[in-house]
Amino acid sequence: MSGDAFATYWVRREAIKTLRQLDDRTLRDIGISRCQIETAVAGNFDLELVRIR
Repeated sequence: MSGDAFATYWVRREAIKTLRQLDDRTLRDIGISRCQIETAVAGNFDLELVRIR
């Protein structure tokens, strides 16, 4: 694993850790649910599929 790849991996893991510490209401406020955290951090999140409540 190159240095850049490792840095990217580490930053993503920290982002996931931080998001997992948020409560469900806060996650909903930023537009994701708990089960979408890893997908959102990876950049594979399709905002058009998100339904505003």
